[in-house]
Amino acid sequence: MERVYGEMESQCSTDKGDGTVAGFGRGVEVVDIKKLSADERHKDNLRLLHKTRKRLDRVGVKLPTVEVRYRNLSVEAECDVVHGKPLPTLWNCLLSVLCYPAVRLFGFKTHRAKISIINNVSGIIKPGRMSLLLGPPGCGKTSLLKALSANLNGSLKIYKKGRFVGKREVSYNGYKLEEFVPQKTSAYISQDDLHIPELTVRETLDFSARCQGLGSRQELMMEVSRREKEAGIVPDPDIDAYMKATWASRTLQTDYILKILGLDICAGTIVGDALQRGISGGQKKRVTTGEVIVGPIKTLFMDEITNGLDSSTAFQIVSCLQQLVHITDATLLVALLQPSPETFELFDDIILMAEGKFYIMDHVTTLSNSSKAVALDVLKGKRLVFVLFLQLEVLSKKDQAQYWYNTELPYSYFSADVFSEKFRASPLRKRIEEDLSEPYDKSQCHKNALSFNFYSVSRWEIFRACMSREVLLMRRNKYLYIFKFTQVVIIAIVTMTSFLKSGMDIDALHANYFLGAIFYAVLILLAVTVSRLSSFYKQKTLGFYPAWAFAIPCIILKIPVSFFQSLVWTSLTYYGIGYSPQVLPSVPYVFYYASIIGIPVSFLGIRLPNYGFFNSSCHSYNFHETDSLWLHHSTIIHAKLVEVQETNSTLGQEILKSHGFDFEDYFFWISIAVLLGFALVWNIGFTLALSFLNPPGSSRVVISHEKLSTVRKGDSLNGSDKQDVSKKEESSKGRMVLPFDPSALTFQNVQYCVDTPQLIFLKPGGSVIYYGPIGPHSSKVTEYFELVRQLSNPAPGPGSREVHFPTQFAQNYWGQIKSCLWKLHLSYWRTPSYNLMRFFFTISVSLILGLLFWNQGTKINNQQSLFNIFGSMYGAVIFLGCNSGSAVQPFVATERIIMYRERFAGMYCSWCYTLAQVLIEIPYLFTQAVVFVILTYSMIGYYVTTYKVFWYFYAIFSTLLGFNYLGMLLVALTPNVAIAGALTSFFYPLFNLFSGFLLPKPKIPGWWIWMYYLVPTSWTLDVLLTSQYGDVNDEIVVYTQTTTIAKLLDQYFGFGNHHIMLSAVVLSSYPLIYSSLFVFFIKRLNFERR
Repeated sequence: MERVYGEMESQCSTDKGDGTVAGFGRGVEVVDIKKLSADERHKDNLRLLHKTRKRLDRVGVKLPTVEVRYRNLSVEAECDVVHGKPLPTLWNCLLSVLCYPAVRLFGFKTHRAKISIINNVSGIIKPGRMSLLLGPPGCGKTSLLKALSANLNGSLKIYKKGRFVGKREVSYNGYKLEEFVPQKTSAYISQDDLHIPELTVRETLDFSARCQGLGSRQELMMEVSRREKEAGIVPDPDIDAYMKATWASRTLQTDYILKILGLDICAGTIVGDALQRGISGGQKKRVTTGEVIVGPIKTLFMDEITNGLDSSTAFQIVSCLQQLVHITDATLLVALLQPSPETFELFDDIILMAEGKFYIMDHVTTLSNSSKAVALDVLKGKRLVFVLFLQLEVLSKKDQAQYWYNTELPYSYFSADVFSEKFRASPLRKRIEEDLSEPYDKSQCHKNALSFNFYSVSRWEIFRACMSREVLLMRRNKYLYIFKFTQVVIIAIVTMTSFLKSGMDIDALHANYFLGAIFYAVLILLAVTVSRLSSFYKQKTLGFYPAWAFAIPCIILKIPVSFFQSLVWTSLTYYGIGYSPQVLPSVPYVFYYASIIGIPVSFLGIRLPNYGFFNSSCHSYNFHETDSLWLHHSTIIHAKLVEVQETNSTLGQEILKSHGFDFEDYFFWISIAVLLGFALVWNIGFTLALSFLNPPGSSRVVISHEKLSTVRKGDSLNGSDKQDVSKKEESSKGRMVLPFDPSALTFQNVQYCVDTPQLIFLKPGGSVIYYGPIGPHSSKVTEYFELVRQLSNPAPGPGSREVHFPTQFAQNYWGQIKSCLWKLHLSYWRTPSYNLMRFFFTISVSLILGLLFWNQGTKINNQQSLFNIFGSMYGAVIFLGCNSGSAVQPFVATERIIMYRERFAGMYCSWCYTLAQVLIEIPYLFTQAVVFVILTYSMIGYYVTTYKVFWYFYAIFSTLLGFNYLGMLLVALTPNVAIAGALTSFFYPLFNLFSGFLLPKPKIPGWWIWMYYLVPTSWTLDVLLTSQYGDVNDEIVVYTQTTTIAKLLDQYFGFGNHHIMLSAVVLSSYPLIYSSLFVFFIKRLNFERR
């Protein structure tokens, strides 16, 4: 607000030079607003708003107002009905996925049902009044707020008498929701704080202001000035300057909101997240509120916006909202959980809700009369008891009796249905029905009250705002780009020195190495990451910008990054590896890789992790990419390998034909065009996916058969029958016997006071542990801490004993491991987003590989046949291994946070938990390996012997274990999953390069051969290929020469039966080493700093 007042000062006053300010013929007192307390700030804002409203009323200018009506509103949820517990287990999720197409395509009986979330509620939310929605968790508060603001998701629908009616049961100023744009007229403020962590508080609010625009503020200001001029009224100069400054400037409006919400002290601080330290949780709550009220929207539906805040901060936020509502005639409905009495008294109207029904709706001042109408007295002279009763104790069978009002009648429990029935029969409900029966006069609706356009500003302004934000984020995340470029440089140097041209000859054998080098470059440059989607979906719902305004800046800014990255890679590898020395072929080389990077720039990162897109979808579009890749390489080899063969073609052409790329030269340019077309298609698909797909993480509602039967039975009973059922249930309940002896902890004289200071002694976190005189030789400090020690250990009372535990933990190590295994088993079984998806990925990869290499396992006729089979093994190891290592990281990172808390509580030791984490992965990975082996072994058609099947399974299972535990280890070494993912993207390219497929062991330079022995993929491929073909002595033709398959393995790849046992032992050591290091570092490294 300093800038606001500075603008006002520049417009209204001049400095006289003597310490006073002259403005409009009078002196103005200078106040340092930085020293204003929160109470003074709110009072000052209240006076300012009153003066502003007085100016509008004096000339008869009315602010736009919105009255929200809803009549007989019901919301039902479509649920998946399951047997057993209604939990999102792997089995329940799998049945839901499989049953949906069966129901749609074949008309099978559905396993879904509709349950009532909100049941036949009616009411009016009037402008200028503070409305409070109270109710226990799960009563339907969020669904009601979303229904009124037109933000219900797909599984929740509005019904009337069992018939779907869409949005017609809710109206704004007499207009149905489909007659205008409710997303720009009202706003639903979620209880989740979703923001971009790299932006500061001011930047977050300023971006929101740019997207929402000024609304009708400028128009109102011009109308006020015109009427004042006609009436000869001279406005207050300070108010006039304030209104002109804030009603015509987004930046000054942002400063104003920062001040009234108390966010000015952290305006320049980034919001932050788990990776970056930012503002506090309470400040994030205020940012969530300010992000909406900084715009022109004045119809607000707020969902538990004070969760996690202290009572003082919650009171300040609600006070700001009260001033906004009462003076600007805004419309507000707020759902709060356990508000303090002071906060509660700020509201005008209250709605009490339970089990999807209203049981009290009244003014706050007359609420006691409503409660006494149902024989309950909630006041009892205690404000706190009053608030607690309204929300928690009103339906509690244990606590309701103490509020019985009519002592002449015996107490009987009142259920939510009884409350609802009595409320419907009350005069207040009848008065509401009468008001609803009278249609709203649309002629009284202000022309600016409702929005009929989905966006508040022009498309160009929206695009500029999104583009400037992306540029800002790119500058702020420059260290990530530096890391990426550094990674590219390192890997390019390693690649160049591995495929060094001094060791490459011009012959058919070495041509395969050139192909391998280019294929490896594609794998490296395809890695992408996408973030900020949660914030995007929230802002898209609020109508800040369309999907294209978010997507196009991302695409545009990726182009120079992709080009520079490609230029770096080409500069280091092109001539070093020994491609065509001419300049012309290198130009399309750079262009090609820049295009390759641009293909999946954002679209495929929406749903899949790093490497997930290439792994799961390569065969669906790889044919066209390979055309461009190998045909481009055809041009390079054709220019270099000029030795003419008997077939009147170059060696390069013959090599490409042997790989299935028998195309004319002009097809290279066609491939470039197709590649650009793919880049365009993927980016358009990215935009369309953001526009029409649901946010990631949304899930369906699950209900058990037993619960569904209970709900339907309850709906068929009347109020008295339900009371009888509840009494029977209460009488059938037994009592619980505690399995331990309760202990009492006594604290005595813990309060103390300190005399005048000379020393301030703080401990980490800012807490004061000493504040007083030091004394000679620190005698005062010594005496104080001696006193504290004595008071901290009071003498035990008679008959009491000291609390003593013989061991640090309640259970022995074996008991801790079993408990952790039990907990992790439930956690894994109920996390289909992790476990079910990796099984789906395994099956997909298995089927793709099986179909591509159908029945080729025993049909080895030449070297290309063997290379094809080896390629299937290589693809399986890389795809399954990389996915396994990357997918486990978010899950382990989340579990580690829980482990910190439980370990601090003394529940178990670290190594017991981490050992259980290692063990719980084994059955899932074992099942993965079994599924993969069954599918691929039978479809590809390998030799069926016990020996070969065992080694095939052993290699795949060990690989899955090794990659999985490596991903867990990288999480243990880093503070969060983002850094772990960055390290992962550094390891995987090395695992690719030195696996023995792209560059066989005999051709690896001596200075890199140690990497071949270090990476696990080389040992895996050794076991896979050797176990299948190391004992096969069938003769094949290799480059016009005859040899056996076993000799080809030994001479070309360096594989052989003589060391398969050594390879198997080394392969099994990787999971043991990685898991042991994981256990060690989880115990030694603690990244929890709170």
